[in-house]
Amino acid sequence: MMNNVLAGKTILVTGGTGSIGDEIVKQSLEQGAARVIVFSRDEIKQFMMRKEISDDRLKTFVGDIRDLRSIEQVFSNFDIEILYHAAAMKHVVMCEDFPLEAVKTNILGTQNVVTLAIKYNVQKMITISTDKAAHPINVMGASKFIAERITLNGSRACKSEQAFSCARFGNVASSRGSVIPVYIRNLLDRKNLQVSDPDVTRFILEIPDAVRLIIKATEYAQGGETFILKMKAFKLGDLVDVILNRIAPKLNIPTEDVKIDVIGLVAGERLHEELINEKESSQVYEIDDMFVILPDTRYHGKYAVSKTSLLKYTSSDAELISKDKIEEIVIKYLEKYLLMR
Repeated sequence: MMNNVLAGKTILVTGGTGSIGDEIVKQSLEQGAARVIVFSRDEIKQFMMRKEISDDRLKTFVGDIRDLRSIEQVFSNFDIEILYHAAAMKHVVMCEDFPLEAVKTNILGTQNVVTLAIKYNVQKMITISTDKAAHPINVMGASKFIAERITLNGSRACKSEQAFSCARFGNVASSRGSVIPVYIRNLLDRKNLQVSDPDVTRFILEIPDAVRLIIKATEYAQGGETFILKMKAFKLGDLVDVILNRIAPKLNIPTEDVKIDVIGLVAGERLHEELINEKESSQVYEIDDMFVILPDTRYHGKYAVSKTSLLKYTSSDAELISKDKIEEIVIKYLEKYLLMR
């Protein structure tokens, strides 16, 4: 097994200004990458990133993965060795409302990235995926399911020295557009908190921990695997209780002033999430802080793995984090939010 897989490497991060991409950039620089290239559509976020990270090894490019010529400029100008594909449409409701846009980004964009990674002999590619791809019931999940398949098919089509794999995980705490930032903004703006169902459960992992496991998956990757990050879960009702009875008083907001709207599950939403479905369970092995779905038995000898008896991996079965831990996560986000406001 390699040590410090990123040291001295040229790394490309698509969607590098997003919550996960931004942390991949920071950890890559910390681990001694020779160069880290960010490719994304948002020029303002790129400008702010360059202000925040004063490092000559950081390069930023404005472009769109949906345009093959746009992203090929990066591959043709740099010898990309490791590629993290984090660019995606990630919001369930927005993907439901604009399914064609989700297809263009999550499916056609991924195909562009894989095609170029094969052509330009990228050593390792990790596509960042989601629990919603395990058993998709919405546009976002379906498009990410296909993105996974495109990546894994690329691993069969590429050269023997290349390895294309996926890393699948659930909600990342306090990422842009997720429930904690939405609730905090609504709380501070004295708007109602919308709750689909208090019994909803979701996987949760903090951003730095998620990226550390993504990098560990990079070390393991031989090509064709789907790495499943082990995650705990939280209950939406517990989060609402923490916001209402612990966070609001700290902000001098009377509990009785916080209104809760129970609206029912929205389009594309499910009560609980899956990280591994029943069909995949026969291929699941365990390594350190991850499960790995191996493509076939020929790969077993490449790992020090143990077979699991896991039938499926759902947020309703996962260990729930405590309200104290939820409060810690919310306060951490709140402090950051108030500094930026």
